Amino acid sequence: MNRTIASWTAALLLLAVVGCCCCCSGTTWEEWSNWDWEQFFEFTPEATFLATPTPIVTREIIRELPGDVGAETERLLHETIVPERDLHDLAIRLRGLPADTPRTVNPDGSPDYPIGTRRLFHVSNVDTDEQFDIYAILEYKTEHIYMWVEEGVRFDQDALEAAADLFERHTYVTDRDFFGSEWSPGVDNDPHLSILHARKLGNSVAGYYSSADEFVSAVREDSNEMEMFYINLENVTLNDSFYNGVLAHEFQHMIHWYNDRNEETWLNEGFSELAMYLNGFDVGGSDWVFATTPDTQLNSWPEGPGAAGANYGAGYLFTSYFLDRFGSEATRSLVAHDENSFTSVDAVLDELGVGVDHEALFADWVVANLLDDPYLEDGRYGYEEIDPPTFDIEVSYDEGDYPLSVDSTVHQYGTDYVELQGTRPVVFHFTGSTQVGLVGTDAHSGQYMWWGNRGDDSDVMMTRSFDLSMVEAATLEYWTWYDIEEDWDYAYVEIST
Repeated sequence: MNRTIASWTAALLLLAVVGCCCCCSGTTWEEWSNWDWEQFFEFTPEATFLATPTPIVTREIIRELPGDVGAETERLLHETIVPERDLHDLAIRLRGLPADTPRTVNPDGSPDYPIGTRRLFHVSNVDTDEQFDIYAILEYKTEHIYMWVEEGVRFDQDALEAAADLFERHTYVTDRDFFGSEWSPGVDNDPHLSILHARKLGNSVAGYYSSADEFVSAVREDSNEMEMFYINLENVTLNDSFYNGVLAHEFQHMIHWYNDRNEETWLNEGFSELAMYLNGFDVGGSDWVFATTPDTQLNSWPEGPGAAGANYGAGYLFTSYFLDRFGSEATRSLVAHDENSFTSVDAVLDELGVGVDHEALFADWVVANLLDDPYLEDGRYGYEEIDPPTFDIEVSYDEGDYPLSVDSTVHQYGTDYVELQGTRPVVFHFTGSTQVGLVGTDAHSGQYMWWGNRGDDSDVMMTRSFDLSMVEAATLEYWTWYDIEEDWDYAYVEIST
């Protein structure tokens, strides 16, 4: 879609160079620090000047270029491979699970549950993290789908069956063709996917997928031991466009877990939102939320229920833009790539030979979000397939405001749109910090510390050997800083002899 901007508009594309190395024990989910910037606008010399204002600087801007330590840190950030987490292996190593514990159940073949089967399920309230058990009845099935409904809940049987049939003939095929296959026959040795419809899953959630169900209960006690996802009956209407979109969304998560389980959340969620669009369903409005808060860090994810609306929208628009610009095959390559986040984006762009990296792509995307004009340049500044919402302008100035000076901050891979209106030429001065902290602490001593990195479904470790043959006892002392997600991320100290 083409929107004409009648005045001059500057989109501030602020990409930072990380200049310090921080370490913690465990994985942190903290957003990268805001980037400080100040800007000064004035007419060119032929204009009549007002008195030059005194800038109001609220935070110190770092102007020095990063030294060798900063450059080395940035290189390591791009090159470090974060290992995937294997709960089965962790249970063997840390909990004493027998090494020969099988990874699947039902060795004699698929249970192929008949309609009317009653079964116990472990479920969670996403808002409170409360876990509880319910019984559900298998109300309908197709070749690849089981439709379970919590016992005692009233529902529309016709709508349930219609939704299952649509998923079978359309969504199941579309998601698999584009994103790949789930683990099949999977942990339960059954080619069916289970969709559980239940209540009290949380006010902020329409549905969810839990990778815990991909493991046997000896590894995860709360596993339902089947490929499944959950639908909150209190927040959806069976077989409407949003409900069907949620099924497409959660199925993509299941597929992505099997193919690239530690992909960073922002990109994984972006692809799940894209799955809703590819299947022709309602995406739910996350793109509109992002359009009102464009200073949302693209490659981050906030903690807490209901806090990530804008992040969903950012991921959706970025993956949609990537698909629009580079096509289906390139997007499939990005989905399947072993690398994660922007590292995988750079790898695919390099394979395509298009001459841009993720930073240049991000800059083009930011402009496309504002202008949405696919007829500019070679089409890079607009969308062909989708119609993105109109993005909010952070602030707008006209000729009566000049000259002026502004001091502010912006998130890493976030955007402030500043509109400059007028009929005469304007000189624009910009100064931004050259460095930004990676996490919210400094090294306890010296210049270096070990950092566990960011990631999803990952397991990172630092190993050191000591010769204790000459001592009778030894004590390990260490300093640690951490910011980990409660009930989801854990740090361990392991000792072996």
